[in-house]
Formats: sequence, structure tokens, C-alpha cells
Amino acid sequence: MANKRIFVCGIHQESNCFNPIPTPKTMFGTLERENSKRASGAKTSTGGLMERLETENGIELIYGTVMSAPSGAPLKEEVCEFFLGSVLPDIKKAGKLDGVAVSLHGATMAVNSNDVCGDVLEAIRNAVGEEMPITAAFDLHANITEKIMKNADYICGFQEYPHIDQYETGVRAAELLIRHLNGKPAKTARVTIPMIAPAHAYTTTTRELLKLVNKAKAMVESGRILDYTIFEVQPWLDNPQMAASIIVIADDEATAKAVASELALDNFNLRKDLLGSPLVSIEEVIQKALANKTGKPVILVDSADSRGAGSTADSAAVLEYLLPYKDQLKCALGVTDAEAVKKAFEVGVGERADFTLGASIAKELSKPVKVENALVRSLHNGYFTHIGPIAKGAVSYCGKVAVLQVGSILIQVSTDSRTERDIGFFRGFGIDPEFCDLVSVKACTSFRAAYEPISAEICNTATPGAAGTVLTELPYKNRPVPMYPFEEITEKDISEAKCYR
Repeated sequence: MANKRIFVCGIHQESNCFNPIPTPKTMFGTLERENSKRASGAKTSTGGLMERLETENGIELIYGTVMSAPSGAPLKEEVCEFFLGSVLPDIKKAGKLDGVAVSLHGATMAVNSNDVCGDVLEAIRNAVGEEMPITAAFDLHANITEKIMKNADYICGFQEYPHIDQYETGVRAAELLIRHLNGKPAKTARVTIPMIAPAHAYTTTTRELLKLVNKAKAMVESGRILDYTIFEVQPWLDNPQMAASIIVIADDEATAKAVASELALDNFNLRKDLLGSPLVSIEEVIQKALANKTGKPVILVDSADSRGAGSTADSAAVLEYLLPYKDQLKCALGVTDAEAVKKAFEVGVGERADFTLGASIAKELSKPVKVENALVRSLHNGYFTHIGPIAKGAVSYCGKVAVLQVGSILIQVSTDSRTERDIGFFRGFGIDPEFCDLVSVKACTSFRAAYEPISAEICNTATPGAAGTVLTELPYKNRPVPMYPFEEITEKDISEAKCYR
């Protein structure tokens, strides 16, 4: 390949419209220009995208801004203004380019936009012109809109849930761009289905969705298609453009469209299976833990308050139920409460005090819980290392942390919530889930990659929070109609396959 110059950038945040606290720029980790090359090689889509392009002979990368924040409410306007205010001038300064590679989440909204990722791609397209190839890597829960399709040549999303293939997704997106630059352009087709499913209720490792994934993978392995993604859209967007999407990339338009339509029909037929099993109550999970004799913990899935799903992670509802069993069960759970952490630091390690925990951020979503005579077991700076298969080795920061103990209940209290999908969230602060009877995890599905090997049972539980799991009970105002599971849909509601570029 003759020398080619590729601009790379990215912005990641998963938005939840039922979280009432808009996400400011201060929540983002930001690497500008040459500093963003530090993301290369990380086990993320950005890391895979960069590293694959860097290792291709004849490619020079021009690094743009990369930003990432935990899931949360829609973004404040300042975030998008900053990102595009950084990226667009850098594209202009870069001079002659041959392609653009972008890493995005895909389910990102702002207080003034339903389609942040579409806006980003449209702005970049306007800056580089219609002929330049643009490749983009996305999360499996992306909302792939018409604006995204019109402005990106190649769209690759995570194919696995739990998301154990983030790095590989970046590599796939990079390889499609490399192929294009080598004179082998391809066609990207999209089909949409007006359906959503609760994120806790399905994985790509079990049941019918696994069969569909295996079918699509076989099509890639046989050479019929180049790439695919089954985008099961994140359900808390409350967006008139929200839909599940099938993306297929093939050498020719007819094949891309035909396979996308076939996989979309298969996914439509899974709509009831994707809703999962009925939730169990917190009290039922406690009784399971009391009866469990395996020596492994029972996992209580507090997905409605999952930071990974955009909730506030400040609910102490599970703790309220556990307190009467504090002398019978060894438990671990987390809650975000900056005031409680501040008090714990004032009290000091080894001392006791009464605390009020929970409802510290979104008071309308849960209620505070009083904890009497709690021991301040340990205090921490808030950094922990991911030790599970997702983002292994990555370091996360959840603000200052205090570990409180009430009877046999260990409570990881942080000032700034982060995803709890990794066991390091507890072990990094001296709590080992393997030695507990019950562990409450504020997560949806990605945590399973780390927790399934060590647990006796995983229980999807009815809890309060912005990421509510019973979708028909959430206060949607802007969703499409019809949309399953709110209304029944038929095959006629599946869109026609279309290639936009």
C-alpha cells in the first residue's frame, strides 16, 4: 500500500434518558491529539482500531481527540461542543487525508440532540468530503440511525454480549478501511426492527440469540459476507429513532441487503425470547442465599441501578433488605454517596458511626437508608484494576472509597460511581466476592463474564433505578409506535434493507 494518512478520534458515552442529572464534560476522560495514542492497544474498540492501523505498512495515523465517560444521563451541550471544536480544526490542520476511523458508543444523546454519534459523523463527513472512506466502531447497544448510515462507509459493532470483543471490534473496523484503501470497497446494508429488550435479559452465549450469532459468524467464515453486527439497541434512550438494527457488510450490495434482511427476520422472531425470564424479588434472592450450601455466592443483579446502563448507582434499596440478615449472611454491595464517604474519612479507620446511605444523586429514584454503628473498615484513593476478561488490566477510578461494615455486610461506598461488572470493583478495596454468601452487583450482563465462574446462581432482581428492567413500566414519551414489547409488531414492520453509500 502506498502511504496513506488516516485521522482517528472517538467519543464514548451510553445515555439513559431516565437519569435526571445531565452528564458534564468533567465526567469524561479526555486525551487530545498526540496524547490519544496512549489508548492504542488497550482492550477497547479504540485500542483495537488504533493498533491495527498503526501496524499496517504504509499507514500514518493522525491522532485526534478521544473522550470516554461512564454511562449516564444525556450529555450537556458543552461536551459535543468541545469534542467537535477539537476534532474539526485538527482535521483541517492535518492536510491531505485518505481516510477517517472513529470509535463511538452509538447510544449517545445530549440535552439538545437525539443522535450525538450521527451528528459527529455528519460533521466529520462535511469536513472531509463525500469520497473519503470513514469507518466506525460501535457498541452492540448502539442506535444505528439513518444519519449514521449516510455518513459512515463501514459500521462494526461488538458481536458479543458480555462485551468481550471490544478490541476485536476495533480491529474489524480498521481492516475494512485498510481493504478499502487497497482498492476493495464494500457495501454496508442496514435493516431496522421496531423492538427493544431489557439489557439484563439476554446474552450472545445462550439460548436463541447464540444460534443467530453462530449463523451470522458462519456466513463470515464461508466468505458470503465480510462482517455483521446484531445491534440490540439500548432500551433507555426514549428516542423517536430508536430501533434494533442488523448491519451486514459484503462485497456487493445485493448480498449485503439479502443477508441483512434474513438476519433481521431471525432477530424479529426472537423478540419474546429476548425479554428473558420474570424478575425475582430482593427477598427471594436473600432466601436463596440462606439456603445455598455450595460455598459459592449467590449474585443479586441490581441492573436497574447499573452505572453501566446509565443509572446513578446511588440506590441503597438492596441494603435495606439485607440489614435484618446482617448476622446471618456475609454480603458485599456498592453504593455511591459522596457525603457518606466524606464522613467516613472524618471518622477514621477502625471507628464507628451512624450513616445515611443512598439517594445521594437522584432522590426521586430511591430513598436513603440509615445504618447504625457501622465500622469504618478501610479508606481508599479509589483506583482499582480490572481483573476479569473485559478490559483486563485497565485501571478505573471511582473517587474516594470507604468500606463500611455492618455485621457481616461489607459496603463499598464511593464518591463517583463506576461500572461494577469486574470483580476488581470489590477486590481492589479488600472485599473478596468469592468468600461472600450474597453479592449485589449493579450491572446488566457484562458482569457475567467475571462472575459466572465463581457464583452458585445469578438472579435478575426487581430493584428501583433509572435503568428499569420492566420496560413497559418506564415513562417513555418519545419512543416510536408501534414498538415491541409495548405493541405487537409483524414482519411488515421490519424495514427494507438499504445501503446508503
